[in-house]
Amino acid sequence: MSAASFLPLLPASPERFAWRGHQIATYRAGAGRPILLVHSINAAASAFEMRGPFAALQGDGEVHAMDLLGYGNSDRPARRYAAEDYIDQIGAQLARIGAPTAVVASSLGAAYAVAAADRWPERVRSLVLACPVGISQLARPAGPVAWAIYRILRGPVGRQIFRWLTSESGTRYFLNRQAYHDPASVTPETLAGFYTSAQRPGGYYAPICFLTGLLNCDIAAAFARLRQPTLIIWGKQATTTPPQKAADFLNANPRARLKVIDGAGMLVQDERPAEFALLARDFIAG
Repeated sequence: MSAASFLPLLPASPERFAWRGHQIATYRAGAGRPILLVHSINAAASAFEMRGPFAALQGDGEVHAMDLLGYGNSDRPARRYAAEDYIDQIGAQLARIGAPTAVVASSLGAAYAVAAADRWPERVRSLVLACPVGISQLARPAGPVAWAIYRILRGPVGRQIFRWLTSESGTRYFLNRQAYHDPASVTPETLAGFYTSAQRPGGYYAPICFLTGLLNCDIAAAFARLRQPTLIIWGKQATTTPPQKAADFLNANPRARLKVIDGAGMLVQDERPAEFALLARDFIAG
């Protein structure tokens, strides 16, 4: 992929590293103790949703972000994706960083970050999780019905559904109804960032795995074992992952802390970037 063909997701030129024969895109800015940003999983996901923390936290350390395989500027191979792929990619990026890292992650990406922190505790010094899932939501392994639906979606039917989901109107619907609370948050720039990313060739292979539950990740045991300081930040008006679900995490690990930001939905880190960055900055520094 030439430099000219990269999506302009973050104000930094993407770097790439090899993971099992595929190229993973990463971004870097700032200096100091490292911070890694991990995006959520949806039909149009990418590091674009981490633009707020990427800009705001550069004064607090060397900020890294990444596009998980199948998204953003990373390769999008025709393969079956699994939660284990993403856990391993996060672990590989943490190994490349080479120092204990504060990880800021969103939604299902937060579940993968928790699993990586549990598996490689020496690589993660703290966690900031935005509207995480993986305990009572998106935790159950895919069953026979899910696998049957996945096989159907691998064909023309799935491609048509994906085209509808990632059309401009479908993307706007997702952003307004699930990702953000305030319609004013869905600016033309925001809509373009999600829509453009979803249009890349091969973009539907990872999302159909997500839609059928193949990317679910049960982190109840891993979250309970965490010893790293952990802050959970929830958008008060999140609907897909309502703030009541925070109790599942606090019950599993009473050492975790919770902060709720009013006027924000599921992508709280992008909808209220200043408030989110202030909480994350103080927690990471502490």
